[in-house]
Amino acid sequence: MDTKTKTLLRIVETWDINEKPEYRGFRCANCQKYMRKAYYYWLDAGGYKTPVHFCQKCRKKFESGKIQITKPRLPVNRKTFGLDFGENFIQICKEIAKKWDTKAKPKYKIFICDKCGKNMYKTYHTWLNINNLLVEVHFCEKCGNKLGLNKFRG
Repeated sequence: MDTKTKTLLRIVETWDINEKPEYRGFRCANCQKYMRKAYYYWLDAGGYKTPVHFCQKCRKKFESGKIQITKPRLPVNRKTFGLDFGENFIQICKEIAKKWDTKAKPKYKIFICDKCGKNMYKTYHTWLNINNLLVEVHFCEKCGNKLGLNKFRG
């Protein structure tokens, strides 16, 4: 595993990921600042398959190898992710994740729904355990509601 992938993994391991979908905006992977546009990197290693988003400041630090990861690693019980979703939903997420080009070069762009491709600022951040990989899929409000994710909103 190369140094950048190790760093992405170390950052993702600090996230307090939730087994229930969260409807919220997007945050920088490292500093957790909310943002409307970000640099997209892909992590497909260490048991995770997810986009990792950086603000401009943290991206510069990441690219220069000077990013500081001060938060502790948080344990994740992978067995509990995706239990409340039906088989149809899980299959949709599998198909979405299969299409991702995780080897793509980082891109600066607006966030989009993984199902319909619509630009969005808030999303259902949804984690599933697919073949022992924790996969994060993002759905706009319309797609998320059609898929029944609104039942998880507080």
